[in-house]
Parts: sequence; C-alpha cells; structure tokens
Amino acid sequence: MAKVVIGGQKHLSIPNLPRNSQHTLIRPKPFPAGRYPIDKIWYPLGSFMAWQPVWERYQAIHSFNRILYTNKPWFLTFEDHRVLFRNPHNQGEAAIYEILNNRLALDNCQKIIAISDYAKLRLIKRIVGWKIEEKVSKKLQVIHPNFPVRVSKSKFYQEQQNLQLIFIGNHIARKGGIVALRLAKKAEKLGLPITVHIVSELGHGSGVPTDFPDRSKYVEDLKLLKLNNVVFHRNIPNDKVIELLSQSHFQLMATLHDTYGYSIIEGFSVATPAITTNVCALPELVRHGENGYVLELPINEIRHWSNWLHGDKTKSDEYWEIVNSTYDYLAEQALQQIIQFLDRSDKREHYEFLSAGALAQAQIVHNSEKQNELFDNLYATAAGV
Repeated sequence: MAKVVIGGQKHLSIPNLPRNSQHTLIRPKPFPAGRYPIDKIWYPLGSFMAWQPVWERYQAIHSFNRILYTNKPWFLTFEDHRVLFRNPHNQGEAAIYEILNNRLALDNCQKIIAISDYAKLRLIKRIVGWKIEEKVSKKLQVIHPNFPVRVSKSKFYQEQQNLQLIFIGNHIARKGGIVALRLAKKAEKLGLPITVHIVSELGHGSGVPTDFPDRSKYVEDLKLLKLNNVVFHRNIPNDKVIELLSQSHFQLMATLHDTYGYSIIEGFSVATPAITTNVCALPELVRHGENGYVLELPINEIRHWSNWLHGDKTKSDEYWEIVNSTYDYLAEQALQQIIQFLDRSDKREHYEFLSAGALAQAQIVHNSEKQNELFDNLYATAAGV
C-alpha cells in the first residue's frame, strides 16, 4: 500500500478521488492552520501548497488545481485552464510562473487529469506554442468525477401528481435559478401542474461570473420565490438534497456557465434526468432525448456562452438586456420542452427511458467503484508497490 498526500482545492478533490482506496490518503492541515492563506501574500505562492509537516513517510502526492514544487511522484487534477500560470504582472511572477508550468513536463509529474473533455480542451488551447506542449499533451487523461450510485433501477412517472422540478445552485442567477423562477411564473399563468423546488443560498450580482453586478436588477425575480408553485429550500444538508432529487422528475439547471455541474451527476445517481444548457462540460453529461433535454445557447469555440461580456462591460445597460433576455429565452425554451413532455401520449414510457439513461450515465461514466480501481492502480504504479 502507498501513502498519498492529498492537497489543493478540497471542493474539487472530494468527487475526484477514490472513495474506498486500498491506499492511505493523507490530507495535511493547511499552514498556518488555514487562517492566513499563503496565496494572499503573493498569488504564485499558492502553488507551493504550504501545509503543516507530514511526519510519516509518503510515496506520492495528488494535487487539485495546484501545480506542485516537489521531487515526489505526483498527479494533477484540474477543472479548466486556470491551473496554469500565465499573464504575469512583473518579472518576479514571470519567473515563478515559468518554473511552475514547466514542472508539468517533468518525469515525476505522472499524470495530468482533466475532469472533462471541456477541461482538456481549455488546457490544450492554453499551451499551444509552449515548449512543454508536446510532453504535457501526452500526459493528459480525462477522468470524470465519481459518485456513489444510489439506486439500481429507473423511475416511473406518476401522472396523478404535479411534475416536480428542482434547481440546485448557490449562485441562483449564473446556475439558472432565475430561469427556474421565471418558468414557474409562466407555468402558474398557464395553470400547468408543475412544482419548482429551489435549493440555493441566493448568491448573485457582483463577483459572480455572468451575473449583472447590480443586485437590484434581480429583486423582482427573487420575489417569485413566494409563488404558490415554488418551494424554497435555503440551507439543507446534502442527504436532504439527494432525497429531493430522488423525489423530483427533472433537475433544471439552465446555467449560463458551469465548468462541470456536479449536482447533475448526483441527480443521475438517483435516476433523475436533467434539463440543462449546452455550455462547457454539460453536453458531455446530458444528451438530448436520452437522459434529459439540452437547451441551446450560442457558444464559442471553447464552449462558453458567446454573449457573455466581461470587465466594465458587465455594468452596462446593454449587458443587462443581454442577460435579462437570455433568462427569458431559456425559461420559455424550458417551458416548451416541459409542455411537449406533458403532451406526449407515451410520456410514462418516455420518462422511464430518460430515467434509465440518467442512471446508465452514473453507472458507466461516474461509477465510484470503477474510478476507485483506476486511481488505486495509478497510485500503486507511482509508488512502485
């Protein structure tokens, strides 16, 4: 057995590690005690992953979104190109960034693991023309996040109850919660038998990607949380979220930008199909008419929503018109997709097919037992055990 140190971003590591490893996984405490993140002193220092000493011997390191300075065998898992260091502000940063990036080409960097084809695409595009391009590209492998599969069979659609939709996301605008609320309003006006569950901390506005920074623009939308066909869950434990997912017919995540979409896979683990958009990694998870429905947004060559503006442009009236009309467009598209479903004469059979497709995605691509064996083999090879 090997002893493997786990470092970097914890939120990324949880679904991208073996769940029942035969090896010993060590997660050191941050130094000093996590109160003063070293990257706050100087951003590049974050890659040195300072931790309190690990006195026991270890054979390898698995890093998440952090390039390491180490002589040990190590693995890197990343979600997009931001793990790379580029665009320095001064010569000092430039020197550090070059050292860090070049470490990916060294022999002790055993494997560079992208959590999706989207992540792989972002990194490949970023390193075009770099000296390390060929060596890094050869080490790249896509390993999707893994989750326990919680059910063994698909779900049935019960026509006598309201269609249950659930939105999950702390960023309510970026992730598609505003779309879900506007859909609920439209459904109520039409008298459709739909209930929308919202699980969110309602983060929105300045500092959130794709959002319009002025929070006042979202006031009217957030009032829709009080609609009769909306059930709002602010802070609930994950087991309750899973329970809601298992009781829902569809998860609705009409997001403008999301590097992966973990809640989609958690929904699949209980055989719940998804309605989402075609951005970033989501088309790798959701296939239209097979395990859910995909709402089409205009996207660019890196699979980002192509109408997304940045910097000071996000403060303009033009950008609010863009995001506001996009929320409306997605709400209408989702509504029409749901109406088409409700109008199907074979909706019971069709829903069972979608549910089976969702479960198959979880079992085949995101199965924690299969990923466990894969990672254990990687660790054993690196440690020579």
